[in-house]
Amino acid sequence: MEPSSFDPSLPSIRLLQTWIREQKILSLELSDGRRLIGVLIWQDQHCLALQPSDSDDPVLISRAAMLLVRPLPRGL
Repeated sequence: MEPSSFDPSLPSIRLLQTWIREQKILSLELSDGRRLIGVLIWQDQHCLALQPSDSDDPVLISRAAMLLVRPLPRGL
């Protein structure tokens, strides 16, 4: 399998898909030190699309730029 292929059988991909279905609020920490908070709306082999609560437009985040993805408790 080539490295950039999207493998939905991987546990990380399945967990992100669960968070998409459940509309979990996530915190994404990026390699440049920024932290983004929002709801993940889709993923592919290259990017994630995050819908920040303070914007009408989603943000595309390169998988290579992410250091940490974690769910936040509701109400934050």
